[in-house]
Amino acid sequence: MVIGNGFDLYHGRKTAYMDFIRCVEDAFAMKKEERGPFERRLTELCNVNGFFRHFHFTLSEDQTWTYFETEMQKIVAALIHFQEVVLEKQKDPEYDLISYNIIGGQFTYSDLQIYKHFARIFEQIYDDPSGGLFKIRQQYITPEKQLHSKALVDEVRRELDSFTEALDLYLTNCAVLPGGGACAGGSAACGADASGVAADTGIRSPQIEKIHPDYVINFNFTDTVRLYGVPEDRIFYAKGKAGNEPVNLVLGSPDESEDDPEWIYLKNYFRKLMSFIGLPDQKQIFPVGEDGSGDSAVLHFFGYSFPEEDEEMVKLLFGGDKTVIIYYKDREDYAYKMIRLIRLFGKEDFLKKMYGGLLSFEQIL
Repeated sequence: MVIGNGFDLYHGRKTAYMDFIRCVEDAFAMKKEERGPFERRLTELCNVNGFFRHFHFTLSEDQTWTYFETEMQKIVAALIHFQEVVLEKQKDPEYDLISYNIIGGQFTYSDLQIYKHFARIFEQIYDDPSGGLFKIRQQYITPEKQLHSKALVDEVRRELDSFTEALDLYLTNCAVLPGGGACAGGSAACGADASGVAADTGIRSPQIEKIHPDYVINFNFTDTVRLYGVPEDRIFYAKGKAGNEPVNLVLGSPDESEDDPEWIYLKNYFRKLMSFIGLPDQKQIFPVGEDGSGDSAVLHFFGYSFPEEDEEMVKLLFGGDKTVIIYYKDREDYAYKMIRLIRLFGKEDFLKKMYGGLLSFEQIL
């Protein structure tokens, strides 16, 4: 079975990225003397943090993690673009970074809004409809009046690490099951009970109970699937697990381009390697019978949106002659999943799987 964030949301977990953002906002809204250890740590990690500020100020009706990862890609791309523009300008011996201003003609409105959020790096001179006017702060300029690229990249890495730690803290306290993480004492604002862990909502899927999954590839950071008696050693956390020590959540840009090695730390695939996530058990994906031949297997997708960055993993999972059942929430979700899979496999191969009985859809009850 493969699960995504829709699985957590189905079970009443507050795991949309906006749930995390709102919890941090509520912590900041509290008086300092009223904040507990949980709120104090959240505010410390997210204070003047460019990634948090971006999602705080950039509101969207799209609450999916696919949107979240797309925005992460935009953030990293905008910061790399800034460096590229400056390095190109520095080829002019008359160029003086100290007096250099970021103006709308060189950057998109979206880029400028991102620079506005990274207030530790960029000083905003004034705001206007074109995006505003900014200067890079002095600590990112060398004595030779050049861009201090290492200091810039190090600061962005530090802010990403802080943002990742804050998300891990939120999920560990507000979304994992009792005994599923090193809880630090939760907050009523995020639905945690007095012990600091998320209460069991009592929601169960009759379809999953009937399936009784024996191996789960989990694209969530949380352990909600344990509600169905799946042992921890039968769950593969494809993007890390909340409550792990050290923190191993994988956040960053889903772009796998290696054109900018200085920024590779901010790429999802590199952070997976850094976090020692590993690979799912091949024997579980492609079971073998006692005679050594391939055994029949049924693969269930529940609450998973088939994002582009998981394309290689999805193609691997669909390999062989296994039967695949995809669960959808409503007509819109059904259409979305159909489109994603047609783009992934191509219309001809997709229809072959459908007509050949290897791929079917079932509405979530």
